[in-house]
Amino acid sequence: MNRTTRRAVPLLVLLLAGCSTAPVSFQGVAPSGLETAYRCAVAQLNLMDYTIEDGNLEAGFVRARRQTSGVVQELFTGAAHHDILTASVFDNPATGNTHIRVVASRVADHDIGLVAGLDDEEEQGENQLGPSDSGKADAQRLLTNCGVVAVTGSSASR
Repeated sequence: MNRTTRRAVPLLVLLLAGCSTAPVSFQGVAPSGLETAYRCAVAQLNLMDYTIEDGNLEAGFVRARRQTSGVVQELFTGAAHHDILTASVFDNPATGNTHIRVVASRVADHDIGLVAGLDDEEEQGENQLGPSDSGKADAQRLLTNCGVVAVTGSSASR
């Protein structure tokens, strides 16, 4: 390996790490029972202007999305960006504690746009993106507002 390549490799690794599309997970022990924790998660998602897409108490999860892109961005990119939060609640039989886990991710829905409209092929679908800072902060806020004191997981400042 030459000198330039050796200097470029660490920089490339750092750049690729910052472009991760992997969801980020946060969790902690809720002071309330399973049903109360689930209802709190749903209420917090609604308060943060997320639209509930799926979920139910019996399955112990709720999935919601909130659009984060503006009209101008959508027209030029052909994609609407959405933060996705999936909250799951479960009891740990070993400890008897109720846990809440919130997974933050982000997607780009490709189906509109000025530039995209110039192309003959219609591009539709959903691309997984790395979670936004606001999505990660919302995940932590949901946990905090539902009474979780010790949140574990990745930092929202990443």
